[in-house]
Amino acid sequence: MWTAACLQGILQCFDQIACVHMSGLFGCCHRFCSRLFSLIVKGGGTSLTYFNAFLTPSPIVCPTCYTWFQSKNRVWEKMPRIIKDLMPGDLEFQMFVLDELADELIAKGADVLKLTIGVTELFMPKVALDVMIEKLKDPDFVRRVYPEGLPELREAIAQFYNRRYKADISIDNVIVNTGSSPIFRNLFQLLSGPEYEIMIPRPYYALYMYCAKLAGATIKFYDIDINTKRVDIESFQQNFSSERTSLVVVNSPGNPVGNIVTPDELRKIYEIVNHQAYVLNDEIYNNTMFYDEFHSPLEILPDHRDMTIVTNSFSKGFRMYTKRVGFAILPTELQTNLRVIQQHTLLCTDPCYQYGMIAALADEANPAELTAVYRDRAQYTTNRLEGTRCTPIGAEGGFYAILRCEEWNKAMGFPSSKELARDILNKVHVAVVPGTDFGVPHDLRLAFCNDRYNEGIDRLYDYFSSANAVHESEAVYAQ
Repeated sequence: MWTAACLQGILQCFDQIACVHMSGLFGCCHRFCSRLFSLIVKGGGTSLTYFNAFLTPSPIVCPTCYTWFQSKNRVWEKMPRIIKDLMPGDLEFQMFVLDELADELIAKGADVLKLTIGVTELFMPKVALDVMIEKLKDPDFVRRVYPEGLPELREAIAQFYNRRYKADISIDNVIVNTGSSPIFRNLFQLLSGPEYEIMIPRPYYALYMYCAKLAGATIKFYDIDINTKRVDIESFQQNFSSERTSLVVVNSPGNPVGNIVTPDELRKIYEIVNHQAYVLNDEIYNNTMFYDEFHSPLEILPDHRDMTIVTNSFSKGFRMYTKRVGFAILPTELQTNLRVIQQHTLLCTDPCYQYGMIAALADEANPAELTAVYRDRAQYTTNRLEGTRCTPIGAEGGFYAILRCEEWNKAMGFPSSKELARDILNKVHVAVVPGTDFGVPHDLRLAFCNDRYNEGIDRLYDYFSSANAVHESEAVYAQ
């Protein structure tokens, strides 16, 4: 068994791992070493060699655990470099970290308002729910398996885009998956690799970067001016390579900024790409436009459909996040490749949920209601927080608002928005997402998805206005 002195000695060696507690959590030496190993990896370590010097058979570590650590190290060194680079640490999705920290406080009785995950509080459309319930009762229907998605849903998606955006697509251009996120993973793997580059916007949705890393591709950024919400075409021109760039990602309305890529900006992007790379348009928020109509490249750039990919989902404006049904519209040859991938890795998406999505496509009232509610919340954010030392950026669409907090962080001594988000959570019980998830390390992202959202903004106003917000060293929480 470990003595208190032994435990203290190890903790002194790894004092950056602040979440280790000594209150009887580890019943034996080996269990403690196993936990310590996982904590070190979680803290961002990519090899055990940097701490082997501390872990000798005596006096701190027993021979059994020393042997165990060495075996772990040998297995670790066999792992491909790409896997080592993808271990947690800076890549861990802080959105979920903060959401879970909020849940811990709620479990203790705290009144915490969560502005973290983009899951609407508005209930799913009844028209879709009724269809799902009906199909769940059909023993034959629940057994339907189509790796590429139900033909009925794929046909409905094609008709929806043809009707709304004059897209001129067929069922053979549509593929369905369990949300749009797995589609990104498959497409990045299919279209890129270590010898290629993928261009993503900055700020970015974290999924884009992670999928690019999984593919082993080099990541290049083009900038979105957060203050004006405009695409920096010059940065796009500078970072695009006709030889190396295989895939370009466009997100409109954007996450986290809420910016809209204008038709003119789209034309300039496609002009630079000039059929030398695929352009993936993430349109997941296209039915949550606050002020203008949405324009898909399938509509305004018909001559580029051979290199255009569109991804979308029923998670956001259609209000069905946890039902996990997304889709892509893409050239036929890519649809065929994805279909084969999904035959081996996905097998099927729930057919009852898929049939509910057919009903959702015909329902315009529920997305319109959500859009009106979130537009009001976006405006309240801007009006309420304007003039504080964290500048709100007015969203043009989507589920989120950005707060620019670099000045505040510098004044309070916060290294990044990670520490700021934890301080806000603990002082005023509002959970927000650090901008480190999106490539803007001093900013915060707020999700409109809470029926007490405005109260959360009022609490943030109090935080940024109160003397209690003055930074104290004990209020900064280690990762």
